[in-house]
Amino acid sequence: MNMNKHVSLVCVLGLVALSNTVLAAETAPQPSPAKEGLELPGTESRGLEVGNETALEPSKKLEIVGAVELKYGMSRGDSGHVNGPIADKAELGITYKPTDKFDLNVVGLYEDKKLSTDEVKVTWHAMPDDKLDVTAGKQYFPFGSFESAMVSDPITKEFGESRRNKVLQVASKRRNLQTTGYVFEGKSAQTGGTGTHKNGYGFSVGYEAEAGTVGVDYLSNLAESKHYGDINDVANQIPAIAVHGTRKVGRMALSGESMAALKAFQPGDLGGAVTVAAKPTATHLEAALDLHNDRTVAVAWNGTSNAQEIDMKKENVGVTYRQPIYKDLTGGIELMRAKGYDGTSDNIFTAQLSYEF
Repeated sequence: MNMNKHVSLVCVLGLVALSNTVLAAETAPQPSPAKEGLELPGTESRGLEVGNETALEPSKKLEIVGAVELKYGMSRGDSGHVNGPIADKAELGITYKPTDKFDLNVVGLYEDKKLSTDEVKVTWHAMPDDKLDVTAGKQYFPFGSFESAMVSDPITKEFGESRRNKVLQVASKRRNLQTTGYVFEGKSAQTGGTGTHKNGYGFSVGYEAEAGTVGVDYLSNLAESKHYGDINDVANQIPAIAVHGTRKVGRMALSGESMAALKAFQPGDLGGAVTVAAKPTATHLEAALDLHNDRTVAVAWNGTSNAQEIDMKKENVGVTYRQPIYKDLTGGIELMRAKGYDGTSDNIFTAQLSYEF
């Protein structure tokens, strides 16, 4: 085992050990209420009243979740023969709830041999039952759903997943209808080094029912997507829209999502990578069949149009099978055929192990 693999294993085990240590400390026997005044008669199920807020019981204040994911892949085709580990990732999420009015959420991420904070945000529950929530901090935009049972991420996630450090979001839920609006400080530079497109915003509207979901999202500048990294300069902001939905039919789960730029990237954008005007789109369609006992088989098609200028594949089609291996350990295998805009094609096999706690 080489040094990089040692580092990966140590980081993964370190995150798991940290979560177990914090959880053990939180769930340790609490001092007697008579000595500390932590619990009064009649407050067992609702916590303690502190002014107009409700202080939660110690056992409900801290929530820890995590996931570890390993992938191994083999590719054969016009791009050559490649095989070996293609991804290892670990996430640790900690949510602290001092009262029923506030949440502090921190997500640590180990990916590509780097440790980072994926999200750091505070939520104020201004009204009960999710009727009005205000969230500020480093977070992902509610742009796209990225629902998938496949091993590989949907192409729409590569196209539009976005996150920024300074985001202010207001969300409201009324029965089955969820509406969200947000503003953020953008990092997309203006082509030619004349400044930054700082003022960004977006909104999302979604409807959820037992039989399925549907949603529409808007983002003021697609160049804020993680796909472009630090080379995300554009002459003008590129607004984009996403439409997505899911539907349950018996044991079959259907999902679809389409994203589109509403304005074209112009020649010279993205560090000069764009040579002709292009208004790209991306689409993901999927059907997953429940085989019982947490076993699933899924097929998916992903496609793009006018996306050659932003360095994306033209299309791929694949099939995935998943099943539990032991307790919270799950395994999956996937076969996929991918095609590029230059006519090249590759057959890709991917195996995945994932553990959640």
